[in-house]
Amino acid sequence: MTDHRVTVHGRAVAIAEHGDPAGAPVFFFHGTPDSRLGKDFTDGPARERGLRVLCPDRGGIGGSDPVPGRTIAGYAGEILALADALGIDRFATVGYSAGGPFALACAAGCDPRITGTALMAGAGPIDDRPGAREGLAKSDLDMLDLLEDHPHREAMSLRVQKWATQLMPSAAVSQIAAELAQPDKDFIARRPAKEEMSFFVESLRQGPAGVMEEYRLWAGPWQLDWSAVTTPVEIFQGEADAMVPMHHAEDIASRLPAGVGRLHRLPDTGHLSIQDHIADVLDALVTP
Repeated sequence: MTDHRVTVHGRAVAIAEHGDPAGAPVFFFHGTPDSRLGKDFTDGPARERGLRVLCPDRGGIGGSDPVPGRTIAGYAGEILALADALGIDRFATVGYSAGGPFALACAAGCDPRITGTALMAGAGPIDDRPGAREGLAKSDLDMLDLLEDHPHREAMSLRVQKWATQLMPSAAVSQIAAELAQPDKDFIARRPAKEEMSFFVESLRQGPAGVMEEYRLWAGPWQLDWSAVTTPVEIFQGEADAMVPMHHAEDIASRLPAGVGRLHRLPDTGHLSIQDHIADVLDALVTP
C-alpha cells in the first residue's frame, strides 16, 4: 500500500493506493464509519488486472481536511478536481457500503470522464422511500436516531467507541459480529482484530464531526440526477447482508435508467464477506 496526501484547491486529501501504480485508475469509496485504510483486499486482484485502486478519505475523515457544506451530489466535483491533481483523465469507481451514494454521484456527475461504476453492498437513499430503513444494522439505526435527536450524545458515543476500540479491539470486533450474518462472522474471525478495526479508528482521527456528517448526508436528500447516469452501474449485493439489505440494491437499480443498472445477487455473502468477491467486481468494470 502507498499512503500519501494530495493538495486539491488548498486542502489535503489522504489517499491509500493499491494494485498496479501504472494501471487504469479506479477510485474506491469507503463506507461509514470507515476510511481509506483496510482496503488491502483490493491489491492482488487489481495488480492481476492492471488496475490502480485509489482510496481517498472523504472530507473530515481520517487524513482529509473537512469540506464545509459538502453534499453527496457535489462529490462528483471533488473527484474531478482530485483526478486533475493526480493527472488522471478517465476513471472508474467502486462504492462500498455508505460509499455507494458517492459512487453514484460520480456516475451522474463525472460524464464523460467516468468509465464505469460498481457498488459493493451499496447503501441506498433513506430519506423518503417507505421501508427504506428496514433491515439496516441496529448500530446504524441508532446513529441515525441519535443524530436527529441527541447529536451531542452521538459525538460522545463515537469518542468512547474509538477509545474502547483502541484499548480492546477484540471486544469491538465481538460487538460488531453480534450484528452479522454467519458468512460475515466467519469472515471476521479470520482477521486480526487490531488490523480489522484500524479503518474505524482512523475514521475518527479528527473527531466525530466527519462521521456524523456522513450519516447526515446519507439520511438527507441526495439531489442526484439519476437520469444523467449513462455508463453501466454494476450492483453487487450479498443475499446474507444483515447491515444493508437487498431491497437497497433493488431500489437503486429501479432508479437508474433502463439497462444501466445490473444487479448481481451473491448467495451466502454478507456485508463484509462481499470483499471476497472483489475480483468479480473489478472484472465487471474492465469487461464490456
